[in-house]
Amino acid sequence: MKIVILDGTHNKSGMTLKLVDKFLAGVESVGPRAEVVTHDLLNGNISFCKGCGKCTEDKDPVNAKCMIVDDEMEAVKQAALSADVLVFATPIYEYCVSSAMKRFLERSLTLVTFKFGPTARAKAIKGKVGVVICSSGAPFPFNHLMGITRYPKFMLNLACKLYRCDRVIMVLAGGMAASPKLKNKWEDKALNAGKAAALGFSE
Repeated sequence: MKIVILDGTHNKSGMTLKLVDKFLAGVESVGPRAEVVTHDLLNGNISFCKGCGKCTEDKDPVNAKCMIVDDEMEAVKQAALSADVLVFATPIYEYCVSSAMKRFLERSLTLVTFKFGPTARAKAIKGKVGVVICSSGAPFPFNHLMGITRYPKFMLNLACKLYRCDRVIMVLAGGMAASPKLKNKWEDKALNAGKAAALGFSE
């Protein structure tokens, strides 16, 4: 099983990556042999989208190419497409994903068609799992009631579909720094998400 983690965090010792660690512990507890590859979207060489729209003119549903070729985006995109389990990890800043994750999502336009609104060009791969791990400072349920998680939830669910996931597991944590009880609660949810993601690959 190949797990690709798209790390959109700015604080590498923050709550989001703690949840990722718990998720991986959950995977390990189920027992499949896992190759884990992490791509640091903040420090990687990924240029900003230029908005030219040329990639949307390519009719290939999977291999449509961006006009920007002198960075790492294509390699990261292909790694994400080839994963069995794809993890989008980002804090929530200003009601949105992090700027590092947003940059990556904008460059994923090669995988989008707009015939009936933004949808995936290519069909889902049976058994492929998308995992969304987000952390916001506002505690649950206020993070949901205030709409803090609404846009990240929509965008990252769509991103999982673009990268051909046919099942999506979400951990939208809130207020982990506010109390040990909340921190433990969301770490348990991330652990269980790892178990759930790994079940189809267990030996």
